Amino acid sequence: MSERVSRPERSLKLATWNIHYGIGVDSRLDLSRITSVLGAIDADVIGLQEVGWHRRSHSRVDQFAYLREHTDYTVVEGLVRDPLRARFGNALLSRFPVRETQWIDLKVMGHMPRAALVAELETAADPLRVVVVHLGLTAWERERQTQRLIDTIVNDDGAPPPTAVLGDFNMMRSKTRASEVLARHFPICIRKPTYPARKPMLSLDRIYLSAEWELSEAQVFRGGLALQASDHLPLVAQARCTVREEAVK
Repeated sequence: MSERVSRPERSLKLATWNIHYGIGVDSRLDLSRITSVLGAIDADVIGLQEVGWHRRSHSRVDQFAYLREHTDYTVVEGLVRDPLRARFGNALLSRFPVRETQWIDLKVMGHMPRAALVAELETAADPLRVVVVHLGLTAWERERQTQRLIDTIVNDDGAPPPTAVLGDFNMMRSKTRASEVLARHFPICIRKPTYPARKPMLSLDRIYLSAEWELSEAQVFRGGLALQASDHLPLVAQARCTVREEAVK
């Protein structure tokens, strides 16, 4: 005879933010504003996009190292490109141990390089998978990128482990072919206007959650220096992973 054993719930604060290479709305590079906002958000897991530099006008500061030095997070690099003339990409900031990581190439020929960073985190409950992504500027490109992402991270049975996808999806409409691909596997979509920072009208930044999650609260963070630090505002969500039950003989 078997009985059901409940595992503890997991309630986390999640955030995603395109930091625009640390360049604020005043066109000034100031990474201290970025870390100040991150401290004020105080999330458990944060996905960042546009970390680093790729233009001649950018200061060649190692922004990943800066984040490690000036925050209390484990910082995982998700470089899109790392030649001599460009070093930029996504970053995952986690207060949980990182068990393993994966890099997914989302480059579409003729378009700017894109990639996704996948990490499995060790939490008090089940392991949590987090994906940090920055999709392309055209609908055709995004559709292919989302399908490639899903093909890589979804199990053969179509049921992924508890997963949060954090990113700048560059989608201007609430429903697109790319969003439909994501929604089939991540039915909870958190979207609020985050861009441009001074007068947000577009929901480019989003958080997608798998079916195990229940959303408690979501907001666009406007506190502290958030209105000056980047051309995007951070999107923050509090979510609880519903209890999974296991059969024990």
